Amino acid sequence: AAAMFVKNLEWRRRAFPLRREGRIAELLDESLPHKERRFARMGTSLDGLSVIKQDMMWARFVTERYSALDCVKAYILFLEENVVMAPTFLERQVVVLSYGGFCPADWGRAFAALLQDNYPERLVRAVIWPVPGILCKTVRTFCFMFASKELNTKIKIEAEESEMLKGIGLTSSQLPEYMQGGLWAIVDRDKPDVELLRRMVIDGFRSRGHSRDLDDWPPAAPVLLEAVDGPHVIVQRGQKSEKSGRLGMGSCWCGCLGRDPPRVLPQVVSPRLADKGTRCPAGVTAQPNHRQTRCAIWQLALGALLAFLA
Repeated sequence: AAAMFVKNLEWRRRAFPLRREGRIAELLDESLPHKERRFARMGTSLDGLSVIKQDMMWARFVTERYSALDCVKAYILFLEENVVMAPTFLERQVVVLSYGGFCPADWGRAFAALLQDNYPERLVRAVIWPVPGILCKTVRTFCFMFASKELNTKIKIEAEESEMLKGIGLTSSQLPEYMQGGLWAIVDRDKPDVELLRRMVIDGFRSRGHSRDLDDWPPAAPVLLEAVDGPHVIVQRGQKSEKSGRLGMGSCWCGCLGRDPPRVLPQVVSPRLADKGTRCPAGVTAQPNHRQTRCAIWQLALGALLAFLA
């Protein structure tokens, strides 16, 4: 439990602050009609839990305007405002209705991992609806692709409205009008693009829910690396920079002798470079450098020898 708490604090330090501005504010705009909102409250369940909707928009959840990362950030802020900061204990736990078809695989994987690691026990149960009975096994396979077995036990996949209502603990009168009438009435009204849904599912299985933007978020905390004088090679994503630095006459004795002393300027280097053994250019925050110490000893020894011979 202590390790999980520390990990959550570290994640929060990297992920926050998130502010209602720009595209995040647009995604959480409460003035939009309920049907056009990706994330919205639906009421309180029969057992006193908050029920929220996540609307996949029939494969239009992610668009050219709103990336999967924008939607992840908006959902986190929505949960923080409506669940984490709720005044009572019951309101800090949530029941989720996932509506409007498949979710994008990368968004689903990222958010499932986020729930498991950083919002443990917030999710009491979830229902994916409406799903034609013939596709329920496909949707379950999709869920197992990015959610743990424990999380999957909290997820139900339903075709019938009555079973969905039992799962989330609402009555039919609490459903907004656009959700009423059952699966085929909804399909007739919304007319989802079947080909768009099919392509999204195929792409999801191909990528297994991985994308660079979401896999690299939140960014790792910056670190400080040692200053290394002389020629410098910066390695990032397999590319090398131009060499820089100057060699003095002492380089004929040792690769470390005769170089200009390193400049000490503050600069932050990402840990991705550190993991690859990057040698940083002069002009970074210098730390104790044992290599430079050895070089200084060699220089003193050489100076003493030359003085003795003279």
